[in-house]
Amino acid sequence: MIKSIKKEHLAHLWERLASNGPLYLPVKEGPALLFKPWREGAAVDLETVSSTVSPKEVFLPRDEVYMQFSRAGQKLELHPAVQEPAGRLIAFGLRSCDLRAVELLDMVFCRKEPVDEPYAARRENTTLVALACGEPDPFCFCTAFGVDPVNAPGADVQAWWNRDDLVLEAETARGEALFTLAGELLAERNAVDRPERPATTDFSLPLEGLPKRLKERFDDPAWGRLYRSCIGCGACTYVCPTCHCFDVQDFGHHARGQRFRCWDSCMYKEFTVMAGGHNPRLTRKERVRQRFLHKLQYFPENYGVYACVGCGRCLRSCPVNLDVVQAIRALGGETVEQR
Repeated sequence: MIKSIKKEHLAHLWERLASNGPLYLPVKEGPALLFKPWREGAAVDLETVSSTVSPKEVFLPRDEVYMQFSRAGQKLELHPAVQEPAGRLIAFGLRSCDLRAVELLDMVFCRKEPVDEPYAARRENTTLVALACGEPDPFCFCTAFGVDPVNAPGADVQAWWNRDDLVLEAETARGEALFTLAGELLAERNAVDRPERPATTDFSLPLEGLPKRLKERFDDPAWGRLYRSCIGCGACTYVCPTCHCFDVQDFGHHARGQRFRCWDSCMYKEFTVMAGGHNPRLTRKERVRQRFLHKLQYFPENYGVYACVGCGRCLRSCPVNLDVVQAIRALGGETVEQR
């Protein structure tokens, strides 16, 4: 089922879709492009290829309360956390790399016991609308990891631009339900060819057999060169669509409080500090190595795929130009190249 809508009518579509539940879209906030719930007057941007921060926070919020607790004398009571808003969520405008990243997060949070219930509930309740890329961002290298920028398996609706028309093709029953919700705002279309894959930046990454090579190069001198520019800011982990580390804390006092989790980063010194004070990754070298080995060796060993989707956000955001591409080239048999 294929339908379309004129660009000038999209604001009406957002209003209609948001009437049924939260609608997440790439929204301009100052210099940043973030996936935020739609509000009237929001500066929606479907032209920019890559959002500043990935849409992973639709499913894994930056912070969320697990439960609330209160105590009166010796009596302790646990209360469920505030529930998500009623209605089906819609995440609109995810790129193919973002959809692949969601699949990787599913492997971590849904496909092994115990299932992460808050994540799984949001995932089950969300309709995904993918948007094909017309032109690559200068930092994109998704095709190196087998991502097709114009076709996103796993999406409920695949969308692409055809001049000033946004064409939408329903791929699942959820996608068809979205069409029903949109109603007369969407026009019927005959078959429309999907856009051709754009030429993407070619990094010529040596990925074949990389996990095995990395396993043999844990103590390689290249790590000593790679880590030196890192300032430990953690920006790479916060913008990355597949990073999923979080911390769990209790906040409150003796009478009442709450348990919550929030994003954390393996690039922070305190991340691996144990209760007795020991830190197995005391130096920046060890932390930089851990981040890249997790993406390129440990995740493939456990799940069979790389934990990188080539979105380029780490390349764009790192203030010292230290990123996964440099690590692959340095440890994959090539020399480190400065951009």
